[in-house]
Amino acid sequence: MTDTRIENANAYASYLGKGYVFISLEIRGGNSLQKKGTGISSLKSVQGYIQRVADAFAAVLDFEVAIVDEYLEVTAGTGKYKDQIGIIYGSGSISYHLQYTQKSFLLSDPRKCHHCQNCNLRETCKVMAGLLYPIKLGDKVFVGTISLYAFDQTQKENLLKDFDKFETFLKHLVELIAGKLNEMELFKQSKKSAEQFNTLINSVREGIVAVDYQGKITHINRSAENLLMVQAHQINGRLVEEIFSGITMSTLLNMTKPYIEQDIFYKARQQTVHFMSTITEVKYKEEVSGFVISIRSIGEMRKLAGRIMREERKYTFDGILGQSSVITEIKKKMCRVATTDSTVLITGESGTGKELFARAIHQESLRKNAPFIALNCGSIPENLLESELFGYEEGAFTGARRTGKPGKFELANGGTIFLDEIGDMPLHLQVKLLRVLQDFTIERVGGTKPLVVDVRIIAATNRNLEEMIQTKQFRSDLYYRLSVIPFHIPPLRERKEDLELLIHCFVEKYNLILEKNIQGYTNDALALMSEYTWPGNVRELENAIEYSANICPDFVIDVNYLPDRILKYLPTKPSAQHQVQIRSIADLEKNALIEAITRFGPGSRGKENAARSLGMSRSTLYRKIKEMGLEIQI
Repeated sequence: MTDTRIENANAYASYLGKGYVFISLEIRGGNSLQKKGTGISSLKSVQGYIQRVADAFAAVLDFEVAIVDEYLEVTAGTGKYKDQIGIIYGSGSISYHLQYTQKSFLLSDPRKCHHCQNCNLRETCKVMAGLLYPIKLGDKVFVGTISLYAFDQTQKENLLKDFDKFETFLKHLVELIAGKLNEMELFKQSKKSAEQFNTLINSVREGIVAVDYQGKITHINRSAENLLMVQAHQINGRLVEEIFSGITMSTLLNMTKPYIEQDIFYKARQQTVHFMSTITEVKYKEEVSGFVISIRSIGEMRKLAGRIMREERKYTFDGILGQSSVITEIKKKMCRVATTDSTVLITGESGTGKELFARAIHQESLRKNAPFIALNCGSIPENLLESELFGYEEGAFTGARRTGKPGKFELANGGTIFLDEIGDMPLHLQVKLLRVLQDFTIERVGGTKPLVVDVRIIAATNRNLEEMIQTKQFRSDLYYRLSVIPFHIPPLRERKEDLELLIHCFVEKYNLILEKNIQGYTNDALALMSEYTWPGNVRELENAIEYSANICPDFVIDVNYLPDRILKYLPTKPSAQHQVQIRSIADLEKNALIEAITRFGPGSRGKENAARSLGMSRSTLYRKIKEMGLEIQI
């Protein structure tokens, strides 16, 4: 493109004839080609190009050519102006004044021109005439000027006589240089876009593999490098079929949809890695020009699926695991009262999941789209608990925020507030809480104006509040206000029939998280876990299973991989014969299904209740019944 433009310029210059020309190019800030204050002119970005243009015109027209940038610095030139490259003209020069005219201007006598009166080169200047022409990008954006100057009488006469011809010449020269500047700007923009694209692609967690229409890999992102354990240069240019099995160019070229899901395999370091891929067509003008393959490891997909499933069920009654009659009955009653606004008191030992039940009540209520705010009354210092609950006004105490701060009751407005460990609340705050229960108004610390709040209160404690009433540690009137609907969550040792189901679910969870394949426990390990009293309840059970899954190198967990606190309950070392007896996860699941369906009945309503008690959907229950061949048994 550069050579063609110079050839065109030579052809046009030969048409004009011989003469001397001084070209002054002035670029102003405030346009897309340069950023004011950078100190680097637009012309300097194409300095080599404009020097070649100047040399080409000088060779054909025998002109001396000089190009001056927006900072009045000579950027390119021929003859004496080549020696002046880098020199900066002063504010009295005509180049300085030209940036304000923005119109073509004929300089017929520099000695009499008022633009030249303050030029510091006025005494030595030999210019006898000149033609000045504005440079614009498009029709509106002004970027500078070009000036042609005559240095003897003949040149002056020719310039004045052929004024129209030289003005047309300047117009074409402006187009030539402006075109190059636009080309450079487009190049910068494309380079910036490419850098942004690479940054974006490399920030994607999925592996990205770009393939052209011939099936050659053209690009992979950083995630793909990590997944495939290679560097980009080791794989770029190779056929996709050589790298992955399970994918062929025939499959790609005959896609009937814009994208397809495909299992593919990659062999690396003597092992085959299984990936789930999404293959998408890349089109240019409605024609397929290549493909993009996004790859994800199956292990990562399983972990993600498990996390989504857990989050979806985490705060619902279906997400609360338990098939014992007591847990099933509690969930039924809680479902009934969830739609009311009555205050609920949940009691039970630590680790029984009191907050999970509170969140499930909220999720089943008409307030489920409003906030659920939880506060542990025993974890906050007594002097801060009041402001946490009720908020404070500006200047209420030293260090208070200038604008004050809303408390948990205000934040929960329209929703539910869960007050955990309510038995640890100081007596003076119990009085304020009683007032909230009576008239649903609060008053900020340091405030004088009561605020009305619309909240449902669910409280929980692991302490015996009735005994605390006898010892004057808890107000009886508050107790009766809180325990409108009381629920007691029994400890795990009192509902051992839930143990196998919980073990099964937690093993599946940590198989996903830790990418393990634990199949089950030995009978001796299960027997010991059943004998153990689980003082930490479900929380302790989950922690024990996470511990065992982490350290067990086999597919079966025996007593040696149980936490030490459980091993203390082992009366004697198990025999080798017992040690090999295995209760698999499948057996645990099968037994749990049979027990649940036996308890609730084989009808559709019974199966729906069984599924809820097992923490699974009804469709999943039906699928597992069919897979395990339980239809005949039940």
